[in-house]
Amino acid sequence: MRIEITSKSFEITDAVRDYIEERLNKLTRYFDRLIECHVILKVERFIYDFEITLHGNGFDLFAEARAEDLYAAFDAAAGKIERQVRKHKGKVRKRKGRKPELRTTEESGEGDLDEVVEGYEEPTR
Repeated sequence: MRIEITSKSFEITDAVRDYIEERLNKLTRYFDRLIECHVILKVERFIYDFEITLHGNGFDLFAEARAEDLYAAFDAAAGKIERQVRKHKGKVRKRKGRKPELRTTEESGEGDLDEVVEGYEEPTR
């Protein structure tokens, strides 16, 4: 996932940049269809405002948070975007549906395959 960090009226240090990238790269463990993430940091009167826009394959997510502490503001925004990613993954999984697992006759406790086929009745429509 490509991460782009933009700051307005504030110089981002390498430590803050590494922290942001490390936290956002963890999102790929929840959902692997993430393409790009854009982080915008604004500072007004010692209040930090983070905006995170996440672009994925067929979806866009957005989160925003404000706080007086730089790390608290980012953690709040990252927490919001993480919940959205998990929710979107659940929707995709539900929509796609799970296919039933194929069980062998040994696991199902049934006899020979020929016996199972002989007992099969065609459903009526």
